[in-house]
Amino acid sequence: MTLPPIVLIHGAWLGGWCWYPLQAELLELGFETHALTLTGLAERVHLGTERTGLSTHVTDVLETLTFLDSDGIALVGHSYGAVVAAEVAAARPDLVRHLIVLDGFTLRHGQSLFGKHPELRDVFSPLIGEGFIQPPSAAFLGLPETADTQKVVERLRPMPLRGFADAAQFDAPVHCSRDYVRFTGFPFFGTTAAEVEAEGWGVSEIEAGHMAIMTHAGAVAARLHEILRR
Repeated sequence: MTLPPIVLIHGAWLGGWCWYPLQAELLELGFETHALTLTGLAERVHLGTERTGLSTHVTDVLETLTFLDSDGIALVGHSYGAVVAAEVAAARPDLVRHLIVLDGFTLRHGQSLFGKHPELRDVFSPLIGEGFIQPPSAAFLGLPETADTQKVVERLRPMPLRGFADAAQFDAPVHCSRDYVRFTGFPFFGTTAAEVEAEGWGVSEIEAGHMAIMTHAGAVAARLHEILRR
């Protein structure tokens, strides 16, 4: 069967670089992948302003889709990137056939991340200043204390605050297949996984921490392959 191209959407503080391990595994499985960096992060950090937010990031992905020669795209969003992915999928039902969330957030129309999860504002309060959220610790992200982790920490960049404060413009799309992969080593998203399962999403688990896209890339790639071969 023909495998769909995959567009990978990273989470807060990260960039397209965080997908390198997973992209290598997916290439071995025969997938074409595209890992963009959202405005204001990683190599695009110089483009971020206090006005950069969820709608900016949605536009980043929508413009990327414009230049892909496919109308059967799989969007894969991790953490904050899951909100971006869902917005894009709802906006372009003609292009997106699959939505896959990896240990990420989901919102309804009119909700923001701080609105649905007010505890996040409390957690991030010491890190918020001048329109940005400074990167949290490696331990918060569930990364082990290794030399590789230090390289990851050095690449983290402040996240535009409006990404968490802006409201979603759509409900989760229903036109495409929807799957949620929970990483069980990070308990926060247990409730979200239960919510989407009740809404008819396919839900599965991988025994790993929140950054399994890097630490358990082989297992994540195998799960994506399994989902997209159905």
